[in-house]
Amino acid sequence: MHLIPDFVFDSIYEITPEFFREHGLRGMLVDLDGTMASSRTPLPPETVRPWLDGLQAAGIRVLVLSNNKESRVKRFCEPLAVPYLYRAVKPLGIGFRRGARALGLPMEQIAVVGDQIYTDTFGGNRAGAVTCFIRSINRGDFWIGVRHQLEKPFIRLGKRKAFGQTKRK
Repeated sequence: MHLIPDFVFDSIYEITPEFFREHGLRGMLVDLDGTMASSRTPLPPETVRPWLDGLQAAGIRVLVLSNNKESRVKRFCEPLAVPYLYRAVKPLGIGFRRGARALGLPMEQIAVVGDQIYTDTFGGNRAGAVTCFIRSINRGDFWIGVRHQLEKPFIRLGKRKAFGQTKRK
C-alpha cells in the first residue's frame, strides 16, 4: 500500500550516511516544513547544516523538495547552499521525477524524507523511492495533530514493515 512508509524516524538526525549505505541509497529528496524545521522558522536551525554536511561528505546527493512557495524555500535553502525545488505538487509524480533528474539518480536509489503520509510517503512510494516518515516538528499544532491521528495506522504499519528490514528490493 502506497501510504505505508518504508522507515519511520523521530527526526531527520536519525538518518545517517550509514543508513544510506546499508540500503543502497545515494540521494535524498527531503521535505522542508515540519521535517527540517518548523513552518514558522524562516531560516535553518543551526543543527541542520552539520547534518546535511555529513550526508554530503559521505557522497549523498541532497535536494529539498517542497510544496511551499519559492520565497520560503529559497530563503531557507540558500544559507545551506543546498539545491531545491518549490511548488513540487506532492504527491503528484512530477515533482519527484524532477527531483530525481536534478539529483541525476534513478528513483530506487533515492530516499524521500518527509513528515506527511498523504504527500511525502504516498508520492514517494508511487514514484518508486524508499520512503522515510519523520515525526512532524510542528506536532503541537492543532491541524497537524488532527492529520497525525489519521496517519497513525500507516505509521504503525511502517514501523512493523521496517522492523528487521535490511534492504528494500
